[in-house]
Amino acid sequence: MKRLIIWSIIGTGISSIAVQLITIREFLSQFHGNEITISLVIFCWLFLTAIGSLSARFVKKTSLVLYAFLCVFIALWPLLQLVFIRGFREAIFIHGLSPGFYQIFFYILATTTPYCLLVGFILPYSLTVLNGNHLPITSGELYITDNIGDVIGGILFSFFLVYWMKPFKSIAFTSGLLVLVALWILINTRSILGPLFAILLTCIFYFFLLNTPFELSTLSVQYGNIVRYMESPYGRIVITKEGPQHTFWESGIPLYSDVNIINSEEKIHYPLSQLDRVERILLVSGGLGETQDEISKYHPKETDYVELDPFLSSAVRELGFIKKNPTFTIINADGRSYIKNTKKKYDAIILDLPDPDTFQLNRFFTSEFFSHAKKALNDGGVFSFSMKYSPNYISDVTKKKLSTIFNTAGLHFKNILVLPGAKAYFLCRDGELRADIPTRLSRRSIQTAYIEGFYHDNVTGERIKKLQEIMDEQEYINTDFEPRIMNIVFQGWFMKHGTFPKAFLTIMLGFVVLYLLFIKKEEYILFSTGLATMGVEMLVIFIFQVVYGTIYLKVGAIIAVFLLGLLPGAIIGNQTKVKSLVNIILSEIILLLLLFIFFIWLIFVKSELHQFYFLAYCFVFAFFCGYQFPAATKIIGEERDSAPGALTADLAGAAIGTLVTGTLLIPLWGLQSAIIFLILIKMSSNVMLLFVKGR
Repeated sequence: MKRLIIWSIIGTGISSIAVQLITIREFLSQFHGNEITISLVIFCWLFLTAIGSLSARFVKKTSLVLYAFLCVFIALWPLLQLVFIRGFREAIFIHGLSPGFYQIFFYILATTTPYCLLVGFILPYSLTVLNGNHLPITSGELYITDNIGDVIGGILFSFFLVYWMKPFKSIAFTSGLLVLVALWILINTRSILGPLFAILLTCIFYFFLLNTPFELSTLSVQYGNIVRYMESPYGRIVITKEGPQHTFWESGIPLYSDVNIINSEEKIHYPLSQLDRVERILLVSGGLGETQDEISKYHPKETDYVELDPFLSSAVRELGFIKKNPTFTIINADGRSYIKNTKKKYDAIILDLPDPDTFQLNRFFTSEFFSHAKKALNDGGVFSFSMKYSPNYISDVTKKKLSTIFNTAGLHFKNILVLPGAKAYFLCRDGELRADIPTRLSRRSIQTAYIEGFYHDNVTGERIKKLQEIMDEQEYINTDFEPRIMNIVFQGWFMKHGTFPKAFLTIMLGFVVLYLLFIKKEEYILFSTGLATMGVEMLVIFIFQVVYGTIYLKVGAIIAVFLLGLLPGAIIGNQTKVKSLVNIILSEIILLLLLFIFFIWLIFVKSELHQFYFLAYCFVFAFFCGYQFPAATKIIGEERDSAPGALTADLAGAAIGTLVTGTLLIPLWGLQSAIIFLILIKMSSNVMLLFVKGR
């Protein structure tokens, strides 16, 4: 029986980590990739599992039947959780509107609470069940066993399932071991009705998970009539049709609509009309449908269309939204990396991306990126992009965004012309820029449907002058590691919804202070380590957004590497013969040193490193966090029921670290403030070591 329970712990780890990663990606699609969403999902997950772990301290009675059914419930509930997340969003929030902080937070909390509480409860309860059946296991061994499952689940999902399976089938696969073990435990209890009932639930569970039309129906609530649905490693791709209009969605954001001729004409003709000769064009995103037709009017020798997601470019080819043309080449690569590394020189670079409302998009609007774009242009070449704005009312937030982008681009281009079309179109060039677009098109005999008839009514001299006058030269420069736009965006987001989380943060601070007053000194060290671990994890996630821009894919890999580091650290920490207090002191010094290394790189170096270095850093940091856990539980002592308290301290610290760094410090005050906060926290735990008595 001990072996079955150990396998159930591993199965819970596999299932729960996969479900966590699926849930994060699901909410990224539901709430348009806002990084605060990532931190809120992880915070809720950790906070609720911490409560679940703490509640296990008060349950002393053991029941194998109850334990087995809890395992069955944990294995099967993810299906309902995913259906609730998708189905209730449209019922609760107004379609098309972005919800605010509190709406997102309470929605995440409501949809994840049942699962997280049980996952948190079952780990320490498994220790109670084992001890109650005279099958002893230490808290350190329990921690290691759980980590084995977590690592397997993280690796399975991040490196395999994310490429090959949609969410429902991923859940079916990762829940399999836990279901089998739970059923076997029930059979061994010699109960008749229990196994039959569990088998019936399991059959229903797999019927719906493997039913593709059912999975599609859960998305139709949000998207409408779905023509094509794919889960790409880079995001969720959905193609919908309403009447004659097709709309392409990626991670919940509409990328393209095939009847929007205004956008296609403006983004192409505003920059290309500035050039006397157009031979080579680079288009970053937005190369679907009419865009290709408008470019062809200039008869370029070569057009390179860079699209990150090969799933998207493959789908548009199959559906006929990109025509075969020997001069039109699709390149599946990250647009920023391509521009930085290309040896080609272009007459025009047209950036057709949504506004920089996330760290992933902000990296295309920084001084570093504009510098790369300038180097990829021929002499006299033009670089263009657009930003949303309303010509009738320009808010203070919009003024700050436009001014920051204007000032940043101005560092690299001698002339910048901002044209007030459906969006504010920025034309950047060292040469002359002219606003008489229809005249220039007429000279080249280029016909248009919108610009020819409506340009002068919308792009008036007065509107151009008004846009130019709102540009504030005092606004900051937007850079990779000081993303001023993100500060403006998040402040604007909080102002728009009137939901700056002061009350929420105050209440959480009160709970934390109250909790810290009653925990053991050794538990505070674990609390601070959990906080620092998740703080570093959030820093790396945000830096991956800044540098690489593939967080939808990489968030799973980052979490998996952290889990992979925890496991060997916990194993070595559990087996070492050195005094436990010495282990804690050693790990504390190394963790503090690692934080100072991160601080030095972030403040003084800021160089773009290969992904390997970030992941290696995550592994080493997690290793010493895992090394510390068994040492702390040994000092507390098994006779003092160390498992629930230690797990709760670790999870509670991790939850607070996620919340403070991911929701407050990084978005509003930058990466530097977050690393300084983490250093101060670990310094406080080093001070606490002076009052810990070793064993």
